[in-house]
Amino acid sequence: MKIIRLAGFVGGEYLNSSIVSQLLTEAAGEDITVHLSTQGGNVYDGVEIYNLINNYEGKKKLILGGTVASIGSYIATAFDEVEAQDISIFMVHNASNFVYGDYLELRNQADRLEKLNGHIADRLARYTGKKVEDVLTLMAEESWYYGKQILDNGFATSYVETGKAQGNPKDVLDFAQNSFHKSFNSVAVFMGTPKPKKEEEIMPISKEDLKKEFTFEQVVDAYEAKGKLITVEQIAKLDALNAMGITDPAVQIKGLQDAVNAGKKTIIDAELDKVFGKVEPTNLLRTRADELTLAGKTVDEIRKDPIAVMLAGKRADSGSEENVLGIVETKKPAPDKDAIKVERY
Repeated sequence: MKIIRLAGFVGGEYLNSSIVSQLLTEAAGEDITVHLSTQGGNVYDGVEIYNLINNYEGKKKLILGGTVASIGSYIATAFDEVEAQDISIFMVHNASNFVYGDYLELRNQADRLEKLNGHIADRLARYTGKKVEDVLTLMAEESWYYGKQILDNGFATSYVETGKAQGNPKDVLDFAQNSFHKSFNSVAVFMGTPKPKKEEEIMPISKEDLKKEFTFEQVVDAYEAKGKLITVEQIAKLDALNAMGITDPAVQIKGLQDAVNAGKKTIIDAELDKVFGKVEPTNLLRTRADELTLAGKTVDEIRKDPIAVMLAGKRADSGSEENVLGIVETKKPAPDKDAIKVERY
């Protein structure tokens, strides 16, 4: 029996797919017992870790140590046995992300998160025997479980009393939630939050000056607004545009830009559909391709992305050493009915 201990941020220095792959290689098919403690992390790294463990040939047992939350709950479903302890804390919630951009980008990210959320809920439902709709409700409510509650709610297959449990379960979960959200907010600060604007001066003129009379030109100079005044030439140009039926040039230019961008998006989506498959809740490869496209990556660059290669490799032809991205794989995992399925594109 091989003992493996995994702890930390999923996708971080101490808990990522490279480390898990190395540990499983060293286990060489021997039965493994994994001690896991994580508050979650990067969803795509979590999916890759799930696949590595799910495809491991030996028997796999997981012991929930400390807190297993967020994408950690998804990783847990890759094991044959999951042991909860009286000190274990378990949490499921909706997938989340940090987003910057206009309303179109925010809408696109929301759509991707909803599809990813559905995939996670489907996996948790199959493991626990619950309905997908019920799991989605639990995720939306950010559901926390302590000790035997984990077993009672179907997220574990066994339960052990260590005698180390302390305090009222509600107090323990309240503390765990506060700690989790404090860590989450720290990540938000690290990613960058808007700095508060300095209070603007109401009028850059002294009280003594207010007792005086000012010409229009003096007021304009005081507010440094000379460059913001509309000129006679600009008025003439606006009149000419109005005569052409253009009442708001900015709005119409924006409309043209939106039309051009929509056309470009249609072309890009068609190419992504052809290469990576249609947008579907189970098509994580396409979701990954969309993420990289927003980051400015080309189709050729996406083909070489390690996570995309891994996801595409699951659909490799059993009689070939090439996956659907055309990259040679030296070793293919045995097919598993529970492995994540990515539709061929």
